[in-house]
Amino acid sequence: MKIKKFDRYEPDERKSLLISSALRCLISEGYSGLSVRKITKEANVSQGLVNHHFGSVYNLIAQTYNVISTDFLQSVKEQIQISTGSAAEKLDIFFRENFSEEALDPDLLKAWLVFWSLIRDSKEMEDTYNRVNNETLSLLEELLTNISVEEKLSIDNISMATQSLMALLDGLWVRETLFDNKRKSENKESYDALTIARSWLKGYRAEIF
Repeated sequence: MKIKKFDRYEPDERKSLLISSALRCLISEGYSGLSVRKITKEANVSQGLVNHHFGSVYNLIAQTYNVISTDFLQSVKEQIQISTGSAAEKLDIFFRENFSEEALDPDLLKAWLVFWSLIRDSKEMEDTYNRVNNETLSLLEELLTNISVEEKLSIDNISMATQSLMALLDGLWVRETLFDNKRKSENKESYDALTIARSWLKGYRAEIF
């Protein structure tokens, strides 16, 4: 009987490998990739390592979502921190990164659909989503508050403005990833996401909130 050989890694390496493998499976197969067998085969490790390191495949997927979201948010924060521009220019950094070519990779949409579908069924996924969402809202609210101070705007409800912007950005991201550039260019009345986000800021400056 031939015994299957698995690659040997240190614990942290195995966890990172499983996260990367989980993401590749979700990107290539969507919800069908949510399989311990497929993920561990992709990583070339034994199936028992998923429970050993994460407790369940749902915890693994939650951690995968956490890594992607946290890495993106941390990258944006670092760019904003080193920027010497105005608060509005710092918000524009967020806009540009949110709609960068890497962020709008259509292959990632399959993975995100799995992430979102698990929020109502997985406590780990719900907790991770809420934490990342709140951190993002806090960053946007801070930037909008700073714009108000710098430009002496009279904004009655910063919180509602922040929620409005977050909803807009989420919707634009989905729209941009669903339709390729060719299909968007065929619609003469279509505007790119960055233009729409910047137009929202013009409305904010007009003190509509």
